[in-house]
Amino acid sequence: MLSIFVKILSILGILLLCLLGLAVLVLLLVLFFPICYRVMGEKNADATTAHVRIRWLFGLLRVCFDYPEPAKALVKFLPFTVFESGKATGENKGKTSEQDKALAKKQAKPKAQAAKMQAEKTQENELSAAGNAEETEKKEACREADNAEPKTWENDGSDAAKNDSMTAETEAAPKEDTADNDPSGAEEKKVFGFFKKFEKIKYTIRSIYDKIRKIWENISYYVELLREEETKRLFDHAVFRLGKILKSIRPRHVRGSFLFGTGSPDTTGYAYGIYGIFSPLLGDELAVTPDFSRAVLEGDLYISGHITVFTILWNGLKVLFDKNMRRFVRKMKAGRKK
Repeated sequence: MLSIFVKILSILGILLLCLLGLAVLVLLLVLFFPICYRVMGEKNADATTAHVRIRWLFGLLRVCFDYPEPAKALVKFLPFTVFESGKATGENKGKTSEQDKALAKKQAKPKAQAAKMQAEKTQENELSAAGNAEETEKKEACREADNAEPKTWENDGSDAAKNDSMTAETEAAPKEDTADNDPSGAEEKKVFGFFKKFEKIKYTIRSIYDKIRKIWENISYYVELLREEETKRLFDHAVFRLGKILKSIRPRHVRGSFLFGTGSPDTTGYAYGIYGIFSPLLGDELAVTPDFSRAVLEGDLYISGHITVFTILWNGLKVLFDKNMRRFVRKMKAGRKK
């Protein structure tokens, strides 16, 4: 019984070691096996074409991009297609059909709502027209009744009493208005309103001043932080590591020929002078010919190189774990708390 248990443990240990070794192998391949890239392009008066090829692990993983006719991207692992632009699978087709139905429903809802609102408006217009007609009929009936009613002394007396009460109300109203519109009270209100507006303006100016002063103090703090020797050493180290990364991913082969012109002799000369400055870095296989008489850009280009993940990761970690970086981050956080 014990021997069987020991054999099972030994088999499990061997399996775990195999899995661990496989994981380490995959990690080493990802870190140290280069990712090769190749870019080819051509431009002339008729069309512009471009082709991008990326390979990893002897072509087990491939990425292709072609432009134009038609522009598409393709990702393949071994013989299997992982991604292909412009080609929808069955699930994607089902999703697109469902999305189309949903869009159709969304578009149908506003139309139904608009029709419903139009019907409600027409009903309201009809009801308002009917109501206006009834009101006009009632007014005409009242006018006829008033014209047919004879005048009596009682009516005359009531009308006179009504007129007297109206005149009394009109005479009393101006007195109340004059009592309310006291000139001294209006002046006090104006002065109080002026001081209130002045206090508001004063408060807003003071708040703006405090904000500007706080921002200026923060800016001065960060300026002093950038001027420190530790920060300068950190930036020098970061630039050094960035140069190493760019050197590792730069194209190993650059080949091509170009005919260019901006349409103006002076700007064409300036552009060609800039090319002359960087031409030692680009190599002898790239030929550029200026055209000072017309605006033109024609030619072909071939670029190839490789990228190693370990180089990028190593240089990035060297900057991240630098002691000057830790101090810089700590001081930045202290400045934010102020």
